[in-house]
Amino acid sequence: MKLASSCLLFLTTLLQPTSNMTFTTHLDRTAVWAGDQFHYLITIDYPADYEFVLDNLTKETINMDPFQVIDVRKSTVLQKDSHWKLFVELTLANFATGQTSLQIPQFTLYYFRKANRTTAADQADAESLTIPGPSIGIRSTLTSQPEDIRDAVVMTSWSSHRWVFPVVGWICSAALALLLGREATLFVKNLKAQKGPDRRKAMESVRLRWLSSIPSDFTDAAACLNFYSQSYHSLKEYIGYYFDIPTSGLTAEEVREEMQRLGAESDLAQKASSVLEVCEKFQYGPSDEADAATARSVADNMREIFKHMEATKR
Repeated sequence: MKLASSCLLFLTTLLQPTSNMTFTTHLDRTAVWAGDQFHYLITIDYPADYEFVLDNLTKETINMDPFQVIDVRKSTVLQKDSHWKLFVELTLANFATGQTSLQIPQFTLYYFRKANRTTAADQADAESLTIPGPSIGIRSTLTSQPEDIRDAVVMTSWSSHRWVFPVVGWICSAALALLLGREATLFVKNLKAQKGPDRRKAMESVRLRWLSSIPSDFTDAAACLNFYSQSYHSLKEYIGYYFDIPTSGLTAEEVREEMQRLGAESDLAQKASSVLEVCEKFQYGPSDEADAATARSVADNMREIFKHMEATKR
């Protein structure tokens, strides 16, 4: 008998375990295949002086073997006649085969009569309601006595030429290995060809190193000379990172020309050139003692240069 997949079968059992309590059961499918899920709904109509225990209704505590419990939902609704309706919906999964039908296991619910509950809920006597389960059809693609699943008939014969396939496989594997090796070599070369450290991090490192070289006492001639040397090399290195050009071998005038060629403001280029000239004078000129005012001026100009170039990072 062929059944439409959209057909819903109501399997209803109407019993009266008490004079004023009834229940019905309902399956949303007439039959299931192995692996199918289906819904099993239990509806209970009961008076207001009854109270069901629902806290223990979870998929971990409900045993519906041979079906697997996937989900459990329960809810209560107040009716117009002051009765209540309890809905318990079980989502079950079937993994059984080799049978035409299975009986869903009975389901037990516990409840209290409020009129008799003179003690706490965990100490009161509970009564039980056992609901017998309906039957559901089981469908399988296997026949009742299936033959061997494997087909022993030889479909094709290629014993005389089967050596060709391993040879082709080895050739393809070798070509793939060569291609992967070539790509790996190019990748390593590209990594080696990449430039050094990140320019912004390098500039920040140069600026912090220069700040640590500022003397606390500009009246100390030796400290000032060391400060000029640090300022000279730090400024050239900072400008080199900023414009991405080599500056170690350039003079103060050449640095100014390079900065202007690369689009730096004229005042900034002139200020950097002036600082480098002062530092060159005290490093490589006659050993005149540097005065504190000149050293402070160099420090102020260096701060302004760093601040301006920091605000206009490329």
